[in-house]
Amino acid sequence: MKTRPWIETVGIGRRSAEPDGLELLLELSAREATAADALSRLAEATGRLATIFESQGIPASDRRTRALDVDPWHGRSGELLGHVARRATLVRLRELDQVGRLLLAAGDLGDGLQVSQLHWTSSRAQEHRAEARQLAVQDALARASQMAAAAGLVPGRVVRLEELQDSGGFPVHRGQRMLAATAGPAQLELEPGELEYTVLVRLRCRLRDPGSGEPGRRPRRGPGPPGRH
Repeated sequence: MKTRPWIETVGIGRRSAEPDGLELLLELSAREATAADALSRLAEATGRLATIFESQGIPASDRRTRALDVDPWHGRSGELLGHVARRATLVRLRELDQVGRLLLAAGDLGDGLQVSQLHWTSSRAQEHRAEARQLAVQDALARASQMAAAAGLVPGRVVRLEELQDSGGFPVHRGQRMLAATAGPAQLELEPGELEYTVLVRLRCRLRDPGSGEPGRRPRRGPGPPGRH
């Protein structure tokens, strides 16, 4: 059986967009002599933080506990000094100017509060990924045409198309800084930069000589002689 020639290429599609929301991972910690005391102090701080969330208009549906643990606290020589209780909460902010107000309000919690992650988001993420996917397919087709032309051939029917990268993953952040404090807390500023959504696809298509029909397809037959059915 004669093997039909084919070509396989990889296309890349990128779509940049400005974020319109973000997610913060806020970590509370408390050190005490006993695990029970550390947990009690952590529970108190957690209640205060929940009150701050409510005062800032952040609903419970936009808050999720990510971690809760208690670990022993050792000194430099290995002696047990106490216990440390930690709790991490993921907070979704749907307005960019909420983060400054939230962190300023939470400043009273002191050193027991840390912002360990800041992830910018877009409410149109699915639309941006779809556009990046379309650009990736167009790029793969263009590469196939260029490579086929260099060999004196032309691309034919696409026989395989698959996505190599899960576009549902976190997008790449460009030009981003975490938090920039200038003269004082009241001037807390953010620089979100851009989100970049990237999709990779693999495409395989048949090759044919210029001017020939699509391989594997029979030419259409014209009508038979008059009188024959």
